[in-house]
Amino acid sequence: MSFETGMNSDNTRAFIANSDMADGALSLMDHIAALNQPMALSNAEPAEGAVVGSNLLAFAEGVSRQNKEDVMDSFLFATLVANRAANPEDNSAAWYAKFNEVLSAIGWFSNSWSFARYRSTHQRFSMDQAAIEILGSAIAAATLPGPASAAMLKVAGDAVKALKAQEKPLRLFERQTKFHNGASFRIGACAESADGTVNLAMGAVNFLTSSNVTDVLFWEWNSTQVRTFRGENTLVLNTRMYAQNRLLIQQKLGNNAKSAIEEFDI
Repeated sequence: MSFETGMNSDNTRAFIANSDMADGALSLMDHIAALNQPMALSNAEPAEGAVVGSNLLAFAEGVSRQNKEDVMDSFLFATLVANRAANPEDNSAAWYAKFNEVLSAIGWFSNSWSFARYRSTHQRFSMDQAAIEILGSAIAAATLPGPASAAMLKVAGDAVKALKAQEKPLRLFERQTKFHNGASFRIGACAESADGTVNLAMGAVNFLTSSNVTDVLFWEWNSTQVRTFRGENTLVLNTRMYAQNRLLIQQKLGNNAKSAIEEFDI
């Protein structure tokens, strides 16, 4: 009796070289026990935060380096195009219309964008609290598995806390989000599923006040002092479509990508 291997010699050598073996000194019961243990994600990308223009992006553990770069570049590109097209201080609807138009054109599929007045249930609140609340609402509305939803909300909260202690990224965030009497920013939480699908939930905040804004995220406001607007969205990146435009977007961004992005550990 003979068997066809279906491999040429080069493929066979590659197969052998890339095959992982069990430890021959262990018993079969030990091998079975090892198989039942969860696999360690030793090569998984760690959780990470990034200020990207007027966006704070939080990446859950396991988002590949390429996908992180694509998310950051695409959000920066959409932000800069929207900044050129509309003033977020007095025409936030037009700004977000352009921002979402650009994201859609380069490969992001939007599930549920909404923009409305935000009313806090607390007399005093900070904008980081408002943004996380809005982001939580967006994540809850997404059709994601429970563990993924929990991981996205946690990594966003961790990114906000870490940003507070990061001088250079925080300075960039303040500079990119403030205008004369308020600020406009977004917090996004990104996760990658086992099949490579890139999901992102976003909470957006625009606020106006008669006071001088010195601290966008962490200053505690009286609810009567500010007019606040909320936006929320859940998005999925078509990675194949974006890959077709990756080089062009990188070329368009040029030095903007270096000056308007600051990554940091969570």
